[in-house]
Amino acid sequence: MESKKYSINDFLEARASGAASFSPDGRQVCYLNTDTGTSQIYLLDIESGMSTQLTHYDDSISRVVFSPTKNLILFEMSTGGNENSQLFFIDLTKRETIPLTETPEYRYNFGAWSDDGEYIAFRSNERNGIDFDVYVMHVETKERRCIYADGGMVSAVSFSPKNTFLAISKQYSLVHTDLYLFNLLTSTIECITTHEKEEIQGIPRWLPDESVFFVTMDRDREFMGLAKYDLATKSFAYVLTPEWDIDGIAVDREGKYLALTINEDGRDRVRMYNANTLKELPLKMPSNGLVQALRFSNDGTKLIFTFTDSTRTQDIWLYDIESHALHQLTHSHQAVPAEVLVEPELIHFVSFDGLSIPAFIYTPKNIEAGKKMRVIIDIHGGPESQYRPALVRLTQYFVHNGYAVIAPNVRGSSGYGKTYLTLDNIEKRLDSVKDLVALHTYIQSVPEFDSTKVVLSGGSYGGFMVLAGLAFHPDLWAAGVDIVGIANFVTFLENTAPYRRGLREAEYGSLENDRELLERISPINSVENILAPLVVIHGANDPRVPLSEAEQIVEELRKRNREVEFMVYPDEGHGLAKLKNRLDAYPKVVAFLERVLSD
Repeated sequence: MESKKYSINDFLEARASGAASFSPDGRQVCYLNTDTGTSQIYLLDIESGMSTQLTHYDDSISRVVFSPTKNLILFEMSTGGNENSQLFFIDLTKRETIPLTETPEYRYNFGAWSDDGEYIAFRSNERNGIDFDVYVMHVETKERRCIYADGGMVSAVSFSPKNTFLAISKQYSLVHTDLYLFNLLTSTIECITTHEKEEIQGIPRWLPDESVFFVTMDRDREFMGLAKYDLATKSFAYVLTPEWDIDGIAVDREGKYLALTINEDGRDRVRMYNANTLKELPLKMPSNGLVQALRFSNDGTKLIFTFTDSTRTQDIWLYDIESHALHQLTHSHQAVPAEVLVEPELIHFVSFDGLSIPAFIYTPKNIEAGKKMRVIIDIHGGPESQYRPALVRLTQYFVHNGYAVIAPNVRGSSGYGKTYLTLDNIEKRLDSVKDLVALHTYIQSVPEFDSTKVVLSGGSYGGFMVLAGLAFHPDLWAAGVDIVGIANFVTFLENTAPYRRGLREAEYGSLENDRELLERISPINSVENILAPLVVIHGANDPRVPLSEAEQIVEELRKRNREVEFMVYPDEGHGLAKLKNRLDAYPKVVAFLERVLSD
């Protein structure tokens, strides 16, 4: 019997749930869900399973967190994708929304609740639009004080349980951060991560007596291990050091349990320990996917998290620690059954310098005999990010329609150690593009793949990789799909949001010292080489990669009568966050590729 064919809308309209947070009594969770086409807040009663939508905005909500003690929910939201998020409370008793910040020309990011629910900490760049400062606000009076204003990319990350300290993270680059402890009683601050080499740290998770906290870090290691910081001796000591990154950790309020996720070759493995003895405890978890946002209930009896894999959309799950019962709380809409979708195969190919590059390959379940598959190379953004096998709706649609999709983690990707992460920095930028060339060589070695019909597709930094591949190795590619990509590193650095420039220069090179290099590696300066048909998609309000990046590459290609299709969405920022826009853009991408790849 012929299998059912699903439409592109069937794939794109899959919804998702995530960012779950327990109510103080552990009987409810607030979370984000995309049923309306944007991320909105819902409140779910765990016992009955009943869910109520609390917000109805046109824009997506980016963060939601329950108060640990009060009937309050805090959330962040920006307008039209501009990322100048503002802070709000939802008072569940009065059923009213209370704005905490009302200066949309600046950005506010929530940091942490105090354990007693009396205070929140957040950061803002309202002082000059560039530097972030850290504030503490009293929840009842809304009075706030600035406790850190020394400039840079800083974040409030966690209160100590007795409100003695607020931990603050300062970021210099993607491989270099520092941790500070601000003493809320004495108004003094101390940097606790003095070090000679670059290192990064995660978010401190405290034990209840404030004597120590757990934190992930990579000091003197390739991968993120788990360390304990002793406040009495002011020293770090590793307690768990797997040969993969520990991504996230959670400690319950009583200090009994420690849960963590380990990123093993792109998939998550969850572990649970006694927080005092570090003896591993039995744990039942879904496997072969991504487990994120681990959070304990206040009484420490339950653990909540989100789970997704290549065939199932993201949903919220609950684990009962005593009974070991695992329960899926949300069942987000997914029209295409999991058994129709494809799990990728993890392969490794060898690049120009002998480096082994991991990649996930999706191939159709039913391949027509004798017909070679067209191939789409899907390149992640970042660049300090990692392709991980979650449900990628457009990928699954293409595979359902006979394409092979390959998602490489080229050099510069996270998840494979500190050295691998830095292999594309500054003067090595185009080495990652050469990894795409090596992938094309691999494609030529697979008889089922059509190496004459290989498409480059990617967003943000992945969009740069698309343009760079087309400009610097034009003979290899049949088409390109550039979504919010960088065309010109000089204009990108000049025009990106001012608070982002320092971090980006640490990765790409500075306008002051590396302008010649930035010009040489910019696809716009080799635009005459681009021959393949191209789709360019951009949000008009993008603060990261401004619309001008797309406009200039499109203008130069049209001057040369090259084939380019250009889509701009006036209510979007860095990517397509709204379902209505994805439903408009992606069918056009499909039609474009079908046309330009036709025999």
